[in-house]
Amino acid sequence: MSLSSHQPTNDPAFLHLQREVARLLAHARRDHPLGVTAYTPAAFGEAYPALYLRDFTYMAESAPEYVPAAHVRAVIELLVRNLSSEGHCPERITNEGEVIYVCHGARPAGDSPLFLAKLCRAYARQAGETAWLAEVFPALAHTLATVTTEPATGLVWIDPANPHTAYGFTDTIAITGRHLYCSLLLFEACGILAEIAGWIGHQADADRYQARADQIRANLPLLWSPEHQLFFAGSHDCRQADVWGSAYACVIGAVDAPRHAAIAHSLLAKRDRFLLRAQVRHLLVPEFWQRRIVEADWTDPGEFQNGAYWGTATGWVAETIETVSPGTGIALLRELAEDFASHGIWECIGPRGYTRVANNLSSVCLPYASWKRLRGRDEHRE
Repeated sequence: MSLSSHQPTNDPAFLHLQREVARLLAHARRDHPLGVTAYTPAAFGEAYPALYLRDFTYMAESAPEYVPAAHVRAVIELLVRNLSSEGHCPERITNEGEVIYVCHGARPAGDSPLFLAKLCRAYARQAGETAWLAEVFPALAHTLATVTTEPATGLVWIDPANPHTAYGFTDTIAITGRHLYCSLLLFEACGILAEIAGWIGHQADADRYQARADQIRANLPLLWSPEHQLFFAGSHDCRQADVWGSAYACVIGAVDAPRHAAIAHSLLAKRDRFLLRAQVRHLLVPEFWQRRIVEADWTDPGEFQNGAYWGTATGWVAETIETVSPGTGIALLRELAEDFASHGIWECIGPRGYTRVANNLSSVCLPYASWKRLRGRDEHRE
């Protein structure tokens, strides 16, 4: 059941988070030289001066009440027009209009085709129309074909000899081999293309993409860590327990009920090893990533994606632990909103006052979406 974010609530923490989502989205919005209304990943300031596909998708999925459907459609059309001849999807388009496919490493970012599919689903849900998607379906299929997978398993494969950005929120990290997070995104994308193909009457395509999604789901246990009761981030480099990916697998329904429960209990038991002020580390303390693509002071242990704590993933953890310990997920989200009110909204934080990039949109939008879903489940039970 979906619950409108505009329904009355007496929870001041939720209302504060909602107001911050609306405020930051309004200030992230700007006219773009290529003729669309663009949204930058951070409001105000000069950080991330571009329309980033993954960040904009998170905004459109999480807070459609504050991102007009016309803006979403225009961005989709812009991205489709700028697919490369090989089918590669832009990772971002700068505020000056430069189209960029590669983030770090030599190959295009692995998650861009997957987020384009998710953005199309967000548009369809918000606009309530599917006919237009028949026009973009060939482009979606074309760009999805650029994602490198392991044929026997369907899982996304990142060459250990040639690491590059796969999922953008670990874009500096050399997670290689079978890649958990991008495989989860591909599971989603294949399900989305199956759904779109069904809407537009392409049943053979619908069956083919659903079979690919089923194959991925069946082979995710190849990345399972019995010791941690969580998934590994990769099968080769960075074969380490992935807090974000394990929670996200539960949120999108990529695991069965026993595995979901195992992950939820594990996260609940280990929360002191990955939470700081209700924000979420990628890895369990005391680990840092074993290999990086970018070797720099800002990716050193404890910095950025290599040991800092992010609001981006708080909602996924909250939704997951709520299923085995009712009230704990909501309490985590409330703690996050109260921390934002006290200390500001950051891309990530750390001990001893470490902060990076103020007014980051994913930090508020994704927990807001999770909180709405949890409120909807509560009302459904009532």
